[in-house]
Parts: sequence; structure tokens; C-alpha cells
Amino acid sequence: MKNEGKKFEQAIKDSCPNYVLVYRLRDAAQSFNQSGGNLRFSLKSPFDYIMWDSKHLILYAMELKTVDKKSISFEREKSEKGEIHYHQIVNLTKWNEYNGVCAGLLIEFRPIETTIFVPISEFNALVKELDKKSFNYSDLEKYSVHYLKIQQNKIRTRYRYDMESFFDENFIYMEEDT
Repeated sequence: MKNEGKKFEQAIKDSCPNYVLVYRLRDAAQSFNQSGGNLRFSLKSPFDYIMWDSKHLILYAMELKTVDKKSISFEREKSEKGEIHYHQIVNLTKWNEYNGVCAGLLIEFRPIETTIFVPISEFNALVKELDKKSFNYSDLEKYSVHYLKIQQNKIRTRYRYDMESFFDENFIYMEEDT
């Protein structure tokens, strides 16, 4: 049985319009034998997905998260433990420096049946304002964070997401922001 994160990723992928190329970056785990002993290490994927929106000519770098509570934790440093990892924040921030690239977090808050996209620049600004290591949905309003709510329709037990509207709305936002 797939975990909730994999189910969410598949639902997002299945919800993307056909003009969006969706590519899942692999988590590269490697091991090799060194001096008779096994040394194992794992290379961390910078984030989950690259999506090419060929309609609006925007490349997306996305980390997808689904949580079973109304808040989500993050790491401010490598040594901390959180649901949004430090290396993911760093990599999304680097990718976001390029023209034509939109990097961010796609987060599903399952208890309130709400899914949002937060651009990494907005997330980074929020983190600077917070004196805690997590944020909840209401913090987005409290700190005036720009985010896009993804419309979703429940089909039996899973959701179908209106990703086409997301890509259209984000394009308008990016045009206004330049």
C-alpha cells in the first residue's frame, strides 16, 4: 500500500494538464564496498518535481508535502528535524533565482481538506517572521503570505486537483510580479 505522500504525488501528477511535463526527481541511494566493509550513504534529492508548463513557458521546481495536521514543521538548519527539510529549502531558493523558474512548496493539509502552493520566496519571508519551527494555515493570512489555493474535488476517497487553474493563476501572478 502506498503511503499518503506517494498517493498525493500521484494525484497531483494525474491532475496536471497534458501541456505540463511532469518529472519526478529520484532519491538516489547508493552503496559500495570499501575495505571489506559496506559504506552506505544516500544522496538527497533537491526537491520532488520539475514541471514544465509549455503553455506559459514556466519551469516549476516543487516540493510536495501532505500532512495529517493543521501545521507543518520545517528545518532552519541541517541538524534540525522537520517535514520541510533544510536542503529542500536551500535548493528551491537557488532554483528560484533564475528567470522563468517558479520554485515552491505544494502542501496538502488533510484535516482541513486544503491544498496550497507557497512560492519559496514567500516561505522564506514567513520563516524570518516566525519564532517557531512550524506554521499553520492561519499563519499565511496572519503574515500576509502570498499563496495560491489549489481547488480540489473529492472523488470517492482521493482528490482531483485543478492544476490547470493553478498554472493559469500563477502565470498571472508572475507577470504582475515582474
